Amino acid sequence: HIYIKPLNSRIFFFLVIAKNWNQNRCTSQWSFFSVIEVKMTAPSMKERQVCWGARDDYWKCLDENIDDASKCKKLRTIFESSCPQQWIKYFDKRRDYLKFKEKFEAGQFEPSERTATS
Repeated sequence: HIYIKPLNSRIFFFLVIAKNWNQNRCTSQWSFFSVIEVKMTAPSMKERQVCWGARDDYWKCLDENIDDASKCKKLRTIFESSCPQQWIKYFDKRRDYLKFKEKFEAGQFEPSERTATS
């Protein structure tokens, strides 16, 4: 189990706890493992620019390789190490949406059988 306690708007303490079961008595015991301090700060302008550049390079590679991610692994690694995790999730969803929109507007979108019958 992980418990999160906000200290303020930028610092959180994560309390990692494991539950140990005593199989003979069906009782449980909680063990304290660690407390980790994580500082939550917004990326600087330079960090944002590095992130956007890594994203653009990765997306360009995907475009050039017809979305074959196996040919862009190195750029994906750079992208993931240059951006906050939440941003990566957002950018991945954004790309999927933009690709869908592009196909839809070009008349190339074909609904699946499940979508067509519902």
